[in-house]
Amino acid sequence: MRNRTRALVIVRVVVLPLMCALLWGCAQTPLTVRHLPRDPWSLEEPHSLHTRFMRFDYQVIPVGDRAGVKGWAYLDVGKLPPWASWVESVSLSAYLCDPGGRVVAEDSRTFLPREVRADEGIGFEFSLRPETWGKKPLFIAFGYRLVITEGREAKGGRAPFFASEDAMSR
Repeated sequence: MRNRTRALVIVRVVVLPLMCALLWGCAQTPLTVRHLPRDPWSLEEPHSLHTRFMRFDYQVIPVGDRAGVKGWAYLDVGKLPPWASWVESVSLSAYLCDPGGRVVAEDSRTFLPREVRADEGIGFEFSLRPETWGKKPLFIAFGYRLVITEGREAKGGRAPFFASEDAMSR
């Protein structure tokens, strides 16, 4: 009986708190885009949203129970270092969020490397579907990650230029 009581105490004092901590750590952390520029969600109207290094020209198009977001992303080359000529890697994200910036749906895409050009956009299509649509107004925000170099196969030159604006964990 004494060993059984001791085992129950160990389970209650050691094992249960460890399991709770493990489950808490595995729980999905809510994302926020409160720090990013965002536009009210509206159907089929052309919009333009400016971030620090990019401009997103887009439209929201209904696709069944999803919000399709289609458009073009343009680099703001005037804000890049003068030597920047090659986008080594680029990924774009679209976020659907509530008025407080809490992300309710997201979608991301990675694109092929390309030249740095102000007049050549990156075409994108995202599909966003929140768990529930609700009655609160919704907003669209965009994120990106860029690695830009001196040239297509730059080796030993300048360190790459990195720019990123994305959702954050709360």
